[in-house]
Amino acid sequence: MSEPSPSTGQPRVLFGTARRPEALADKPRIIGGGIVRQRIPCTAADLRTIEPDAPEAVIAQALRAVNSINFDDHEFDDVVRFGSALQELHGRLAEQQLALAGDERLIEAKRLSAELLRQLEELDPERLFSSDRGLISGIRAALSRSASPSGFSEGAASVVRNAAALKKRASGYRGLGRDAEALKRRLTTQTTALRAHLLAGRFLIRHLDAAASSPAPANPHLTSQKDALEIRVTALASTLSSVAVGAQILEALISTIGAACAFAEEIVESELPAWQTACAAALAARLDGRSYELSGVRRHYEKIVNILKQRNTT
Repeated sequence: MSEPSPSTGQPRVLFGTARRPEALADKPRIIGGGIVRQRIPCTAADLRTIEPDAPEAVIAQALRAVNSINFDDHEFDDVVRFGSALQELHGRLAEQQLALAGDERLIEAKRLSAELLRQLEELDPERLFSSDRGLISGIRAALSRSASPSGFSEGAASVVRNAAALKKRASGYRGLGRDAEALKRRLTTQTTALRAHLLAGRFLIRHLDAAASSPAPANPHLTSQKDALEIRVTALASTLSSVAVGAQILEALISTIGAACAFAEEIVESELPAWQTACAAALAARLDGRSYELSGVRRHYEKIVNILKQRNTT
């Protein structure tokens, strides 16, 4: 089939006409006046001269960051935006962490635990049985209604009510804990990426220092990129510090949630009834003038209070 003539105004190849594809070239095309871009020479050993103890994951990501930089770009886009995506991610993760810290489930858990701790401190074995340890202790115990069996029963009942409220909310705490653990994994990943970019940035600044010291017409260009990169490295270092602080706060939050679950699932069903029974029996024996043993009372009491204190300090 003959091709249409240009004089007719029709295209040389009609749309939809079958045509054998041209063979692809196996060599790069030539661009007049172009300069072949060379990758920045960088190895894992080069990076370890800067940070000898860097984990393999940090080294691997740092190598990729170095290889992604194009210093031939006169708009400095790679340099000006170096690591900026990580800072944007940090902002989103910080919002998630604030949402977790302000979650009503966590606030309720802290309130109940603080109330439980206050109630239990009034039922401290040292306070309940302090009349056996001298005149002053005896006066203090006499002034405390909780030292009597009936007073103890009332105080213990309040403890049981608040503990039951914690247990009722246990499933909500577990869901909150899963969210917090997922956020922790993302912060860990972000920490590795930030450390990698900081290491890559320090290497690139050294590279630019060496390149700028050689006699070449591009020296002002390289010096400007070095200055811009130093600003980015400083900003990323600040972000890494913020992430580290956030990770510590999140760890405390996870500890609070975990202790709430442990208290609801273990203490309420085992230690709390055992402590209540042992303490009531010891108080009744003392009232009747019989001998009694406090080691079991103290053991159960300390286990309960230690978990609550762990939660209350986070």
